[in-house]
Amino acid sequence: MYGLIKLHSRMEGELRRNRKNLAHVRAVIKIVSPDFDISSVRPKRHHTPNAWFKRGTGFLVALDVLREAKEPLSMWELCRRMLAKRGVTDPKERDLRIVANLIKNTLDRYDGKAVRSHGIKRFRRWSAC
Repeated sequence: MYGLIKLHSRMEGELRRNRKNLAHVRAVIKIVSPDFDISSVRPKRHHTPNAWFKRGTGFLVALDVLREAKEPLSMWELCRRMLAKRGVTDPKERDLRIVANLIKNTLDRYDGKAVRSHGIKRFRRWSAC
């Protein structure tokens, strides 16, 4: 308990110090540019690495899977096969969602160029061009 109290105290102090620093930075921004909308500045998002695919490799693996497939694959079939290529034999639903989020926008961006979608938007199947 003692350690948790010390940790809480230290983190609370850092939080207060950071809030003061942030207030000073906002004040300087207002001095430099009074009409600047500070609420338009978004906090920096940190990239959380994927356990199976390094940055930029997920779509390449998806293309390999689609090239090997005999028929167009649904998103979930594609994700299962991608994870199987990485040695995950029994993926959980959470794992499938992580991989689907990794590649879904890229598949949309390359639709008609490197991949082709079949069917209506929500239930489409994918194949390589």
